[in-house]
Amino acid sequence: MSGGDARRALPAPRSDFIGLEGKIHLATGGEPPLLQAHRQAFEDFARDKAGGFAGYHRHWEVAEAVRGLLAGMLRLEPGDIALVGNASEGIVKVVSSLDWHQGDNVVVSALDYASGRFALSSLQSLGVELRLVPAEGWRISTDALLAACDGKTRLLYVSQVNATTGQHLDIDALSSALGDGPTALLVDASHALGVVPVRGDLCDFLVSACYKFVLGVHDGVLTWNRRRRPSFEPFGVGWASADAGETPAHYRLKPDARRAEYGNVGHLGAYLLRKSLLYLERYGIDAIAEHVRSLSGRLVEGIAALDLEVMTPRAAPERAGNAAFRHDAPETLVRRAAAQDILVWGDNGRIRASAHLFTSEADVETFLARLPALLA
Repeated sequence: MSGGDARRALPAPRSDFIGLEGKIHLATGGEPPLLQAHRQAFEDFARDKAGGFAGYHRHWEVAEAVRGLLAGMLRLEPGDIALVGNASEGIVKVVSSLDWHQGDNVVVSALDYASGRFALSSLQSLGVELRLVPAEGWRISTDALLAACDGKTRLLYVSQVNATTGQHLDIDALSSALGDGPTALLVDASHALGVVPVRGDLCDFLVSACYKFVLGVHDGVLTWNRRRRPSFEPFGVGWASADAGETPAHYRLKPDARRAEYGNVGHLGAYLLRKSLLYLERYGIDAIAEHVRSLSGRLVEGIAALDLEVMTPRAAPERAGNAAFRHDAPETLVRRAAAQDILVWGDNGRIRASAHLFTSEADVETFLARLPALLA
């Protein structure tokens, strides 16, 4: 969409989504609804799937279109984008690409997502030191993360939006501080992509799930910023990640991020994601971010008024779409809310309510009004 085209007004119509009728959906941080437009994407995929050789090539044309759309959203080039199975797979491919030595170290917040923590923790068997940076209450300090880095730090892993607390980290500050030093910056954008601006050009690698705010299904994205980090050789190779060499035993890795795609990408997921990205583009990520930050701010305010332990920062720049609070029986509250057609997410001792482009002020106010009874 060109800059002169009018953006659609928010919130987005419920009728654009499947299954939202009569529901207050505040669970996008776990699972959002699919778009009505995805029905056509399924049909398009099925038609091409039945098209033999020509249909198979159309699958790859759709994948290339998705790379282009993601590149525009992330300020990268299409060749920087790999379509992978999930964000966790992307993390492992990045970790496997580095040449580890005894005495190296890696840095991650103790509050960050398990896939990143576990992948970095596994390096201890190679003599790599794991530096788990404790949070300050529920807040992750970028200064503390940077203070933990030194000349032997090979990788810093952070989530742009923390899955547990909803805190939005300042990726620009981390990127600027690390500069062109020895530490690679790996950003997990699973709770940011599709709801707030994401700057893939500021990090070395970026991963994201596709089934959350970007409104896709259970596939993943891995980006390799080739301008910032020229070398990337993940462990493993397949027919899709390399070109044939001089003999059957020789190969040349693809020159771009496709070297992380060992075989077929999730073609059905690509058909769906293309519809999602085009839909989000009609509203604009900046407008969506302003909308959800207003709603998550109201959620934080209303939750705090009930004397609950709020886990999400109050400052707007440190929030995105999620608002979270501590609760000892989250599954019980989730069930009670669902019985009233209110969908929230609850696990690991906390409740998370998520706003997205289809969330209205009335949705938030209804949830807050009913929350005291749900807690009783």
